[in-house]
Amino acid sequence: MSVVLDVLDAASRKPLYEQLKEAIVRAILEGRFGTDGQLPTEHELCEKLGISRNPVHRALAELFAEGVIIRQRRRGTFVNPVWITRQLSETRVHLTVPTDEWASLVRSISPAEIILDVQVVPFADLHRHLVAAVAAGEAPDFAVLDSVWVPQLASVDALYPISELDPGWVEQTYLADVARAFIEATSDDGRVVAVQAEADVAGFWFDRESLAHAGFVRPPATMREFRQVARGCRELYGRAPVAVPAGPEAAETATYVLHGWLSAHGAAVIENGRVVLAEPGAVRAVRSLAALVKDGLVDEASAGWGRTSALQSLVSGRSQIALGGSYDLADLTALTGLSPVQFLDRFGFAALPAGPEPGAKVLAGGLAYAVFRQSRQPHLAMRIIRRLMDATVQMTVADTTGQLPSRVSAAAVFERGSGFLHDVARLLPEATTRPAVKEYERVSVQLRHLLAAVLSGGSVPREVRLAAQGIAAVTGLPLS
Repeated sequence: MSVVLDVLDAASRKPLYEQLKEAIVRAILEGRFGTDGQLPTEHELCEKLGISRNPVHRALAELFAEGVIIRQRRRGTFVNPVWITRQLSETRVHLTVPTDEWASLVRSISPAEIILDVQVVPFADLHRHLVAAVAAGEAPDFAVLDSVWVPQLASVDALYPISELDPGWVEQTYLADVARAFIEATSDDGRVVAVQAEADVAGFWFDRESLAHAGFVRPPATMREFRQVARGCRELYGRAPVAVPAGPEAAETATYVLHGWLSAHGAAVIENGRVVLAEPGAVRAVRSLAALVKDGLVDEASAGWGRTSALQSLVSGRSQIALGGSYDLADLTALTGLSPVQFLDRFGFAALPAGPEPGAKVLAGGLAYAVFRQSRQPHLAMRIIRRLMDATVQMTVADTTGQLPSRVSAAAVFERGSGFLHDVARLLPEATTRPAVKEYERVSVQLRHLLAAVLSGGSVPREVRLAAQGIAAVTGLPLS
């Protein structure tokens, strides 16, 4: 049998014939039975799936009674063209994305028969927009969103579990070829409820020529080296060399930077169901960042800078280093008018400097694809997601955007090469992610306030303690 059907679970509480019915309907909606629509025989289904004839016979009998399939004497069993036409008569899929580039990508890979209704909502407004849409019963069929929003949306049952929508693909592709950290970030109660679209890491951008003039041939890897580089640039250019996106408009980028800094120092915000931000290691990590400000190595204006203003400071030459993430490449090329290749000739990217204590990790994040419970076309949305997750498509997107593929097999191609994507890919295997809690947005607000307060000269122990108490209050988790 050439047609691939989803694997049945003999241990499931759902009867095998029901599982088989659902698998056949999914295969029909996804066009797996070819142009003639002929189904395998009962014998072929039994042999391929390794089950007895009874559940196969019952599944086909019920599908026939429901008008899903028809039987033609001496020819076999076929998809009922009337049923499939009725099911797919409305082929419009509603999609919400954060940028025009995402809209163009989805349009370029979507099946011709699917009509896309794409809404572009700027990333800064996207979370609020999606939550409001769910509350109003107007959620899109699927969306491109930050993976840290998945727990909140899953907690109110707003997401259609991918492991129910397409269990075969989840088992054979997603679970088999995506990093464990991302699988955990897109799962809820043991079910995959979203699909990690791409990967990025926290780090810093630097002006290659400026660091070379200051006497450094490679980017700093440790905190000690980072301070040496920053001091060298300050002596050479006479101003604070490090820009940090820490203002209100920096939004999640500010959180990403602070969380990445903590991870690089072996510290965390939430761990094992407890708020650990106030532990000594985390306090020392935040104090090391505050020390850069005190020593005049971080631009004091950073406390009011947004994401792009910190990047603008770098490309304009005011700063020689800008904290951020690998995802900044698109904004940086737009600011400079350079192609990615031209830009990366002038500027480089590296992981945030590791602290002196053990346990340093790189913080990873990225966007995800999610299908909503309110979707009218969940199977069509899943068809698009499967195409987006094709390894070849992921590698093509990576070449044009600088975002690393979420699939391990695709990312490995870059890890074996050289250049920017190689540098990012080699950081991923041991990466950690942001806390997977449904209250993440409120946690993020606490961390943003902490970063701004520290860069403005606030007392580190006091500000860390207040942030930890605030996070414990909004999450209901105990303080460590």
